[in-house]
Amino acid sequence: MCNCKVFNHHFDFQHERRSIVTCSDRGSVTYKYNNESLDFISKYKVDGGLISDSSAKCDFLLLNCNRKYSFFIELKGSDISRAIEQIDRSIDVLKDNLSGYYIFGRIVLTRDNTTKLPDLKIKKLERKLSSFNGNLIKRTRLLEETY
Repeated sequence: MCNCKVFNHHFDFQHERRSIVTCSDRGSVTYKYNNESLDFISKYKVDGGLISDSSAKCDFLLLNCNRKYSFFIELKGSDISRAIEQIDRSIDVLKDNLSGYYIFGRIVLTRDNTTKLPDLKIKKLERKLSSFNGNLIKRTRLLEETY
């Protein structure tokens, strides 16, 4: 069974060898995944898709099926505290479907406002991601990764 098709709904695409995948918020912030190895990729909408309740949830979930990497992506204005809550809850809700996947958190902000964020919140999410062999990366405007 293809481990790209973890969810049967709310996907932009599943099990495709796309060289570039982008997630953007009306052009103000962008996450760009360069898939140089042309691994099989799936992209899911989380907010209003995989999670449709009124609680916190991130914007997108990107799966690299060959490497078993999952990226929880939040595109945000400047409220990094809220972005961390959204990724944290999305992981809690969806992690059982991602058994065996590394879990990563990605936050792209329009502007950096980390001075107001207690280190404790960041550290807690970083520890959670580390327990899934992943990490947290935060950037302003554009976060670009190559695998």
